[in-house]
Amino acid sequence: LRADIYTEVNSSPKADVHQREWRKIMNGDPVEINPSVGSGLKCMTIDEWSCRWKQNDRFPECLACGSESTKEHHFMQTWCRSKKAFESETLCLDCHMFSWRSYSDPDFLTPEEYDKIRWENMVNDKAAGRPVVPDADKRPSLEELGIPTGNDK
Repeated sequence: LRADIYTEVNSSPKADVHQREWRKIMNGDPVEINPSVGSGLKCMTIDEWSCRWKQNDRFPECLACGSESTKEHHFMQTWCRSKKAFESETLCLDCHMFSWRSYSDPDFLTPEEYDKIRWENMVNDKAAGRPVVPDADKRPSLEELGIPTGNDK
């Protein structure tokens, strides 16, 4: 990894995917049953709700209490032009705290961000009277776009 991993500890999920369900579990309200198990709503314990989740072998420890009794409920990874970004959130079954970890290469750009910069540069070149190269096969490198790559150390 070329940068530090960002970490955060929360009493409820940071990932949107389970925030509402977590509130319901903590209030004792029914939540939707996993469709692979059945249908309808059910009041569940934390262990019951998280029983289908797996541990993240790379980051098994809870950032709050250090326990390795954790289960991952959110993982997202993106690779683009050999650069990566990921986010992971685990629930500790001992202290019921959520450990968030995220990482992004310093020069990571989504395709949308990369194309936005490229188009802005093309507009600026046209406005300045410089030649514009719209051909996708001749896309400029990040350095040519003026984006630091982290390799200039």
